[in-house]
Amino acid sequence: LFKCRMCGEFMQCEACCLEWHERMPLHVLDEWTGEFWEATSLDAVGLVYQLGHGGARCVFPDPRIRQMTVLGYPYVHRVQYRYCGCHKSDTTPPLQQLLRNKCYPATTIDPATCTTFATLETFRLENVVGNMNVSDFVTSMERQTNATGSTGMNRVPFMRMSRQWAFLVRMKRAGRGHDKAGVAATGLGQGAVTCWACPQDGRNLPQGWRDVDPKFRFLYMLIVALDANFKLKNRMRGNAKSDPPLGPGWEYFVEPKEYKKHLRNYVPEKDISSCIAFAALLQKDTRSTTGLRVSGVGGCVCARHECMRPNGIGDLQKGERYANMDFILFSALLGFSLMWLTISYDIACQWQKNLLSQMTKLPVPLKLKMGDIKWQCVLPVWHTGSHEEECRNAHSLSVKPGVGKSDGEGVEVLNPAAYHTKDMGIGNREDHLNDKVDNHNFLKNIGLGYYLQERLVIALAERARQITAFTEVSSTVEKVLRDEWQADITAWLKDPSKMNPYVLDKTDTPTEAEVRAQLKRDKETEVAAGRAPLHGTSATAFLTAGMQLEDAQRRILAELRGLALIAPDRESRIQERRLALLKKLSKFRTLQAVFMPGAAALIASEETARDPDAAPPTPKKIKLWMPHEVDEQSRATCCARGVPDIEAKLRSSQCLNALIHLRSRLHSKRFFLGFRYSSSSHMTGQNQATKANTLQAQITDRVTDSAAKYGKGYSALLRLQGSVDPQFRPLTDSDLQLDGDDGESDRAARKQLAMIGVGRTKARRLCMPVSVPTWLQKRGNMTSDAMTAVRVEWCRARARKVRWEEEVWLVREEMRRVLRYLHWQGEFWRARTESRPDGEAGVRAGVRAYALKQSTLCARLAAFFQGEWSTSTEEMTWRVVAGAPPDYLEGTDLDDFFDPAQGDT
Repeated sequence: LFKCRMCGEFMQCEACCLEWHERMPLHVLDEWTGEFWEATSLDAVGLVYQLGHGGARCVFPDPRIRQMTVLGYPYVHRVQYRYCGCHKSDTTPPLQQLLRNKCYPATTIDPATCTTFATLETFRLENVVGNMNVSDFVTSMERQTNATGSTGMNRVPFMRMSRQWAFLVRMKRAGRGHDKAGVAATGLGQGAVTCWACPQDGRNLPQGWRDVDPKFRFLYMLIVALDANFKLKNRMRGNAKSDPPLGPGWEYFVEPKEYKKHLRNYVPEKDISSCIAFAALLQKDTRSTTGLRVSGVGGCVCARHECMRPNGIGDLQKGERYANMDFILFSALLGFSLMWLTISYDIACQWQKNLLSQMTKLPVPLKLKMGDIKWQCVLPVWHTGSHEEECRNAHSLSVKPGVGKSDGEGVEVLNPAAYHTKDMGIGNREDHLNDKVDNHNFLKNIGLGYYLQERLVIALAERARQITAFTEVSSTVEKVLRDEWQADITAWLKDPSKMNPYVLDKTDTPTEAEVRAQLKRDKETEVAAGRAPLHGTSATAFLTAGMQLEDAQRRILAELRGLALIAPDRESRIQERRLALLKKLSKFRTLQAVFMPGAAALIASEETARDPDAAPPTPKKIKLWMPHEVDEQSRATCCARGVPDIEAKLRSSQCLNALIHLRSRLHSKRFFLGFRYSSSSHMTGQNQATKANTLQAQITDRVTDSAAKYGKGYSALLRLQGSVDPQFRPLTDSDLQLDGDDGESDRAARKQLAMIGVGRTKARRLCMPVSVPTWLQKRGNMTSDAMTAVRVEWCRARARKVRWEEEVWLVREEMRRVLRYLHWQGEFWRARTESRPDGEAGVRAGVRAYALKQSTLCARLAAFFQGEWSTSTEEMTWRVVAGAPPDYLEGTDLDDFFDPAQGDT
């Protein structure tokens, strides 16, 4: 007696079982031994499967009975089969008979192993979603088949089949099977999934877009992000020549031959970076690459939707060199025909200086006519804080026109693939990463429906808030000044060498960068005197890195405290900051072992003393163990010679610069408080009061940030020196408190209590709050400093308003672009229904059916997106808010979402 695990719990005799499973050779049987059910197979029972007839009998079968190992998830099967030899298969070769039976053979001649299409698709999905590798997948099937032993299945055939399958599926979905010239005629990047929402001339841009009003040109600007990922390493292997990629340059990797030829002509550039302590540029020629064929990858993505660009990935051999990144960028821009371009790069401040000269060294097809393109370079949001203030203010996304609220990030999407690609052959690795990116881009595209909807809701709400905030700020400034500052902004955007209106005027106080430059010159003097350190990094760079880690920790805390109404991907962004902090902390610890040899013992002691049941400290609370954090008795033995003195100099400059910002922001706060007092008689209603409080709270947050930075520097300086310069004093709450501030919010009530029983008098209104300036507020020219601070505040408030207005325009245009792209893609497929007229009937029918299927899918997606986006703003908002955490709604008036004056209800 037999029973089938897949057909159900009923028993059959051998003859009935064979007849029943004539067309189902991959079912698994149990046989009754007389005492228990024992696993067996249809092959053992004697089933011979007939190809060409779906298992039915053939009038003239091939006389030879063959055996094959078939991977049919979740089991590994042994199957006996015959090829068809009758008239039905006269023109169908054996290989095609297997393929028509949805079995993919491991070899093209007399295959002994094959895999079902369903199994290959299952593995591909588990691989790109869950990082399942071939060995684990096949092992799980073996265990499912026989839990007590191995089936003897060789992993190599399945690895080849799965790799070929994934490649062929990508080519099919890219339409390469509909080309008369075949897959071999695929051009550079033609197999890649492109971003539906990014501007593509001839696909999703409206007629006449080149002649659009200049103020709307940003709607047709491409914004890309460039960065390196050093997690995706690859070790040296001896099979590079025998393992080429299946489609070199056809998808997301650059064309390998031209890339290698370009790199052979590479000459190490002069290191001109003086901006970022953690800059990858500083390590581009010194990064350890021992035993590595690839030290990482450089990548180019669309900065607004995080889709990888075609030909936008390239291997890095020795760090993040200009030669690599230039080739990757211009490969990703191959065929670029737009007029406006923004490039986000974490070292844009240095890299852009030689961009045009570097481009002349590239192959001719990659060269762009940059003179015909309006382009700008910016810093990604999460990397901006690591740059010097001057650089940060000049290249920040918040002051660059046309970018909306883009963050300029997104190159880290391949991190999950790092571990199991480290030992792959170069071709297998490239094909695997292509498949991962293909899946990533596909998910990003089909997720645009909700993604753009959510961004629009947030942009509408925040635009209304920023317009109100800017109106409040502008109402405190005379029109003459507003016109003057507007002219300054226009002039600076045209010529960045002019005064930057977004920053405070320079003072005679040395900046942190100038102090570091002086320390660097001191080190060069030591080198000339023969006292050079054995390592390549200076103590100044080490300490600067530590101070920037402190800033990063403070920013994470500020981000956690400042909850927005609805923050897209807020939690993931905070997590990215935490991971970036941990990554930098690891590098910092490596340097710390050189400049603070005794720190390791302190760290170990701290860990030993920690409660084992308590959770480990979060990144924002990890103690860095800078020199000032070591007690005075141990500092001399813990730190290298001169390190504490260098930190003292850096802390002194930190305090000076923090005081400048603190005074400026207090002046700005005083100005707005004065206006609020003078206009409070006209400020009626809860709505106006709430908006005024919000503006005041924003300024207070900036004061708090500067105070925290000063406090950290002051306490460090005090521990290092025991005494400090007289110009530095400990900050108290009263130093930061202005008359009329939140700390005295009950002043009106106290005055009313004092006037009980006193005759009614007219309320006294003051033009400026009355208070006695503290030591902090006395320094500097109060009038000129205050006006400069107000100018900066006004310009930045205007920039925030303009960026959010741009964001609303951009999101709406992106929605239209998605619909246009889907319409274009639907027509693309419909035009290919008859693209193989010379093929046999089966091929012609398959080509037509697949093209119509894809065209219909595009139409359905477009209809779905249009339906989602056609709802009212109110309904759209409720959808987004319903999926938001409850604390996003706390204290929120949803009427703020729907401002009739903006025309968005």
